[in-house]
Amino acid sequence: MDVIIFADRKGQELLPLTDQTCVPLLPLAGKLIIEHTLEDLVDAGFRQAHIILSPFAEQVKQALGNGKRWGMTLSYSTSRGEGSALAELRRLKQQPKTPFLVMRGDVVRSRSLKDFLLQAETADIPVVPALFNGANAYLLVCRNVLEPLLHCLDWTVASPTFAASHAIDINGCVARLDSLAAFHQANLDAAAGRIAGLLIPGRQAAVGLTLGRNTTANPQNLTQGIALIGSNCHLHPTVALSGEVVIGDNVIIGSQASLESTVVLPHSYIGELVDLRNAIVRGNDLIRIDTLAILKISDTVLLDDLKNTGVLNKDLEATINRLAGVLLLLLSLPLWLLALVLALSQNRGKMYSVQILRGNKRLMDDLGVLQRTAFKAGEWQVKPPVLRYLPRILAVISGDLRLVGSLPVSLAAAEKRRDQWEKLADQAPAGLLGPTQLNLPIAASDEEKLLSDCVYAANYSGKANALCLLQSLQALMTRKAWVG
Repeated sequence: MDVIIFADRKGQELLPLTDQTCVPLLPLAGKLIIEHTLEDLVDAGFRQAHIILSPFAEQVKQALGNGKRWGMTLSYSTSRGEGSALAELRRLKQQPKTPFLVMRGDVVRSRSLKDFLLQAETADIPVVPALFNGANAYLLVCRNVLEPLLHCLDWTVASPTFAASHAIDINGCVARLDSLAAFHQANLDAAAGRIAGLLIPGRQAAVGLTLGRNTTANPQNLTQGIALIGSNCHLHPTVALSGEVVIGDNVIIGSQASLESTVVLPHSYIGELVDLRNAIVRGNDLIRIDTLAILKISDTVLLDDLKNTGVLNKDLEATINRLAGVLLLLLSLPLWLLALVLALSQNRGKMYSVQILRGNKRLMDDLGVLQRTAFKAGEWQVKPPVLRYLPRILAVISGDLRLVGSLPVSLAAAEKRRDQWEKLADQAPAGLLGPTQLNLPIAASDEEKLLSDCVYAANYSGKANALCLLQSLQALMTRKAWVG
């Protein structure tokens, strides 16, 4: 039996979630919405389907490919979007052979396709629509391509009108996803098992807690309720989850954050002490479901987008950094004398120490992989941070450090970064100055420093570095810089 999938929704009702993608590619309980439809088809024995697309068609084709991942063969065509299903079927270059199955792939249903098909076989009518507990399931078997009843596939038709004898009503549920609140609730329902039959990725780490691959989270994070957490995520041990929570892939959540009945989309950062309830988070977008307020959070300490990670090649050119280092050295010469005097007066023993840190220079190892090399970083044994780290200016001149970058770490500390979220920080160059060096105390935990560098790496830009330089000049005038 041929299969036609309509996935042509424009998704205006789900803005801002659909400003850069389409409804079929939104995440729901760890998978793309349209993936749930494909898995239902495979479970029912189908191995081919034709998908009708509209907005962001190329994104869908790239995400699904030829369908080999599901053991299917997929083909595509495009439409104007949200038009007449009957008109779109007539426009197909290759008409489906009757009878054929036609359905929407931008809604979510419980896995009830098998039950529907068994009952549809015995229905002697041209079009057999499906109702799931009385609701339009956007699913039907068609024996005549010209049948007007195909209008029940139109996205604008929420409650089609037809005789009860012309439809099959089975036990199941369907989520139209026709509002931000509906999208939020469908994610929570799927995680809690109220949309029966969906294949939810991950492993059961504790009662109510499902974790994806390479995710760092503790059973203690779930104070009550149900939580579904995607792959490559990191939750601080003090994070509290309650109610029903769905967290997408590649998410970082800082210490003492609290989430209740919240959906977090992939590639989002939630800072420490942030309290979220009945919300959707996408990067630095915060959507309050109770008030339907849509907020753009500009403070990256609170919420941030972790998608932009290709930062090593976006830094200032090495030559400009070295020249800046020379200029900084000349301007700081009087401070070197002050540092020497303080070291002599405050220390009877060692006045100067050397650490081995990982820099930005790269050499090829025995396996042919470029690796960052180590360098010697000196420190005056004095309390004021401005004086203590003066010798690192020499590393800027040598090219081992950039003027602005992430906190330089030892080779041993770098090797411990094995999870994907930890390696995000490594995509930023190590620097003399940076948000972590300026904003966090020296006594801050290694994890706090790492989280800070991850956010910096994800938002790396020339503008951000310029602001950091301005902040460092302002910091020179503070007591903290000279007292430590």
